[in-house]
Order: sequence, then structure tokens, then C-alpha cells
Amino acid sequence: MSIRYGVSLLTDPDFTARAYRARQLICGQYACWAAEMHMLHMPMSDYFPLDAGEAGATEAQLAAELATLADRYRRVSPRFPIFNRGITTTRTSESDGNIWIDFSPEVVNESLYRLQSMVVDLLERNPAVSCERRVFGSDFPPQIPLMSHADLPDSVFDSALDFARAITDDLKVSQITRAWRLTLTRFESNAAGEDWSGGRWATDLSWQAIGSYSL
Repeated sequence: MSIRYGVSLLTDPDFTARAYRARQLICGQYACWAAEMHMLHMPMSDYFPLDAGEAGATEAQLAAELATLADRYRRVSPRFPIFNRGITTTRTSESDGNIWIDFSPEVVNESLYRLQSMVVDLLERNPAVSCERRVFGSDFPPQIPLMSHADLPDSVFDSALDFARAITDDLKVSQITRAWRLTLTRFESNAAGEDWSGGRWATDLSWQAIGSYSL
């Protein structure tokens, strides 16, 4: 069993409920289940491993550090608003199509970007964490995935994009929500092995929330 961890931002329950329903309909309509293997979340980090020899203790330490970070941030900017520009796509190949809610506005949301930078700094300081430093930007945008790693022909992917836009409009997925909680999650997958890129985890991913901290 291959194990990785991730830190995510959860949005307020009303927005999450609408976006979750949209994701369910999109994934079901096009039989692309990778996005639905996850909770409805905004990744704040890539998947990362912890030192296997001290995983239990390191997991608890990391959870405590994230709790402290969230508490400190809540005192400065409680439940800060975040804005999205609607639906965006990335498609590196025909076998890897992605549709997501884009939270990278033209004017940077300082509270969101500052929080993500603080999470990255926290992970970087931990010697048991092994991951590439990635801050929000063009190659790592703030997003909530609605379809991930879809293997669809061009015409079908185009129809999925039209469908996603219509569904999010019909369900009134708002362009504004609020930060709700910061969460630490442990992921497990046999299919991924040591390479978690490209959705290799999608056939058998399971996950457990290790900690969830109010913002």
C-alpha cells in the first residue's frame, strides 16, 4: 500500500453542497470518476510522503502544527472570502482532461495566497516531509476539481465542458464563498505505487481525514 498526505482548504458547507452536486453530475454523465475519489476540496499542496520510520509521530506533529497555523490565521482573517472565475480546463493530452472551478482571479486574493504560502513553509520546515515546494501560480492554480484525468475524445470533452458550465449555473454555484476549514488527509492507493502523478491513484484511492481545523 502506497501512502501519501495532503493539505486542503474546505469551503463553507453551502458552496460545498452545490459544487459537490455539480461534480457528481459531471462525473456521472461522462463516466470519469477520478475527481469523485476525493472530498470536495481545494488542494493546498501536492501529495507528499512522510518518513516511514516515524510516520505516526510525524503525522501527529504535523496535525498539531496545522492546528496552530489555522488558529493563528483565524485570529487575523477569520472565514475570509474567496472568489472564483467559474469553470476552467486543462488538457495536457486527450487522456488527461480536467475541469475545475478557478480561484485564481485577476486580482490576487491575498488571504488565500498568504495562507497557502504559510502551509508550504510549514511543510518545507518539517524534515520528515518530502515534497516539491509549490505555491499558487500558473502551474499550480487554486482550484476545486470537478472532473480529473478524463480520457475523452475532443468532441466529448467539449460537451463535458458545456455540461459543466450549464450545471454550475443551474445549481447556482456562487462566484464567492468563504474559507471554512484547513484539513490534513492521509491517502492510500495500491495502483499508484511510488508515482502519484497522472491520476494513477484513481482506480483504488481511499482517504482518511487526520485533522480538520476551523478558519
